Amino acid sequence: MDISVSFSKTRPPPFSPSLCRQLSLRPNAPQLLRFSRNNGTFRRKPPPTISRPNKLAVTAIQISNLSENEDDFVLEDVPHLTDFLPNLPSYPNPLQKSQGYSIVKKTFVSPEDVVAENVVIQKGSPRGVHFRRTGPREKVYFKPEEVRACIVTCGGLCPGINTVIREIVCGLNNMYNVEDILGIEGGYKGFYSKNTMMLTPKVVNHIHKCGGTFLRTSRGGHDTHKIVDNIEDRGINQVYIIGGDGTHKGAALIYEEVKKRGLQVAVAGIPKTIDNDIAVIDKSFGFDTAVEEAQRAINAAHVEVESVENGVGIVKLMGRYSGFIAMYATLASRDVDCCLIPESPFYLEGREGAGQEYIAAEVHAADKKDASGNKLLLDIGPWLSDKIKSPYCSHP
Repeated sequence: MDISVSFSKTRPPPFSPSLCRQLSLRPNAPQLLRFSRNNGTFRRKPPPTISRPNKLAVTAIQISNLSENEDDFVLEDVPHLTDFLPNLPSYPNPLQKSQGYSIVKKTFVSPEDVVAENVVIQKGSPRGVHFRRTGPREKVYFKPEEVRACIVTCGGLCPGINTVIREIVCGLNNMYNVEDILGIEGGYKGFYSKNTMMLTPKVVNHIHKCGGTFLRTSRGGHDTHKIVDNIEDRGINQVYIIGGDGTHKGAALIYEEVKKRGLQVAVAGIPKTIDNDIAVIDKSFGFDTAVEEAQRAINAAHVEVESVENGVGIVKLMGRYSGFIAMYATLASRDVDCCLIPESPFYLEGREGAGQEYIAAEVHAADKKDASGNKLLLDIGPWLSDKIKSPYCSHP
């Protein structure tokens, strides 16, 4: 849970002297601090670079043909059909015959291409962790006329979902000559409730102009065996799943069941996270919109606190365990004096506090989860507001 705290710029922050000394806050000067849910401490530190959450299930393997010393090169790989179907035939990529994409055949991605986690390393240091590079390959494992693809969206909403749906449909049709594309409506439940629609470039032509998800969504409803039974019964061999943490846990289970049954079904996960907390990629879709909208809330709070004496405005933003939205919104607005984010701890009034576990201890909260299996976080906004106001209520 991430929060930005906006203070009146014309007055010092109305904290007690002890807290000001701890935080080294200077009047009228913006401060960037980082908040951690783990041990509830509060310190000023440089902003985070990038976090490494376990967003997708990956297998760490070592490949000796890419390094003389196989121990210093680690590839976090993704599963492939040939892992359990080694005799699967391959075919020339349809892009080679496409006039519109003729330039692509000169830049096909090699199976050996990887992207380094750390761009800068020192001489003699281990080569470190690498990720498989994405992009069109020279060979594919499906004939266009034999492909039956499906797309499903699960979990919460995120700006840009409809654009992703549109690009998958148009990419499959225009670039790979795939004409049989199904839209699974209502999340994972749609697989076994028979809620589907045919998707064509004409059908999805204008959906990127609309909010929400064209295919509708839901949380939970994941029954691996029913879903794979439905995939097998309908003859689907490419599954595109758009979702977050819980959704990708389900996608991993679908892949494992497909592998167990020996089906020629590709399961592709498209990460949907407005929080921008995935390593290596520049940004996740929806993040820019979130930062832009967050500034509106910050600006409104700033106007409020500028209008009263000793005003303190608290703006709580989304982000769960990452503070990218709060940090970028803070840097963009230039009106925030103190930004608290999960990557760094902070102190309140000389004792540790403000972490999720401390709030839970005070309100005796249970460890609850939503339908997707994500932990329900407690509301730190009102709690922090009470903590800030408490000294002044007891000593007017």
